[in-house]
Amino acid sequence: MAESSTTEHENITFETGYDELKDIVARLGAEDVSVHEMFEGFRRGKGLEKALRSYLTDREGELAEIEQGKNLPEFEIVASPADIQSTTERDAVPLDETNLDFKPAPAAPTSTSSGDDDIPF
Repeated sequence: MAESSTTEHENITFETGYDELKDIVARLGAEDVSVHEMFEGFRRGKGLEKALRSYLTDREGELAEIEQGKNLPEFEIVASPADIQSTTERDAVPLDETNLDFKPAPAAPTSTSSGDDDIPF
């Protein structure tokens, strides 16, 4: 049995690959598929399946890291939009203790809910 050596590398998005795989499965289920088309469709479909599963496995690992709090963006919470400055602006201005305008943060609103916060996770 001769084996085809189709080892071309092709870049494809997950969504495009998934849609193509669904189209291949639908086509292979048709009655008028030639043997050649069936084998080539099956070969391409298995290649897509392998790549899609690998992609999902990699993303699953990334999601687990995110859930563990790893590799997250960092944020600094400020009292109001007026307090937001870029890092370069904030670092470029030297502190002068005589001209500090201290503004206390507004009091946090009290919640009348049943103990759930509004953060969805």
